Formats: sequence, C-alpha cells, structure tokens
Amino acid sequence: MVAIRDMDIAAEIIGVNPLSAKLSAFAISGFFIGISGALFFSVYLGAVEVGEAFGIQKSFLVLFMIIIGGLGSIFGSFAGAAFMVLLPVLLKNILVGGLGWDTALAAHLEFIIVGALIIVFLIAEPHGLAQLWRIAKEKLRLWPFPH
Repeated sequence: MVAIRDMDIAAEIIGVNPLSAKLSAFAISGFFIGISGALFFSVYLGAVEVGEAFGIQKSFLVLFMIIIGGLGSIFGSFAGAAFMVLLPVLLKNILVGGLGWDTALAAHLEFIIVGALIIVFLIAEPHGLAQLWRIAKEKLRLWPFPH
C-alpha cells in the first residue's frame, strides 16, 4: 500500500498489481467509514432510520461544502462547511432583517448564489477556499517586502 501511494509505476515494476491494491484499499476504507458513519448516525439521532433524516438535500449540501471548500483538502472541507452554514444566516440577517425582503425571496436568492459559486469554483478555482486561503497567507507573509 505504501509503494502504491508513493509511486504506483515503481510498485507495478516490482510486481504489485496496482488495480487490485487500489480496489482493496477502497473497499476496506469504505467498509470502515460506512460502519463508523452508521455508528455515529445512530448515536447522533438516537435511532437508525434512513428515510427522512439524511435525504437528497443533505447529500447535496455536503457535496457543495466539499466543492466550495476545495477538493482534496481537510481544511477546505471545514471552510466549505462553515461557508455553507453561515451563508443562509448572513443572507437572512441582511436581506430579511436589514432590508425587509420576503423570506422566500431570500431563500431563492440563496439558491442562486450557491449555484453560481459552485460553477465559479468548479471552473475558476477547483481547489476552492483552501487554495485561496493558502494564496492569501503567502501574500501576507511576503507583504511588506515582496522581494
């Protein structure tokens, strides 16, 4: 597994079948993640019911969190989750509380903003908020003296 992770071509040369190694790693990790997710979900809800607790909306919400936060980074997942949780709160406070708009209009505007952000992040910045954070940190580290 370490040889496949480091350099799969070299592992293939020394006789490791990369297809079977990657498929077995995927199957084993999927098994353990499934068991841990089921245990966590049963503790979180107090009972195991599949139908209404985790529907298609929550699945898309998790997917959008990962896309906006950044594919392939743990910090990006956390940043995307924070963004997707705080965006509706900020929109409702600004649009409904501050400007006096209708709540249904604010909800529709939230869908439009999230959809536009998904398209922008998938096309322009596939590494998401995590990459933007890394770039900002690097710029601020070199800020006073860019040379």
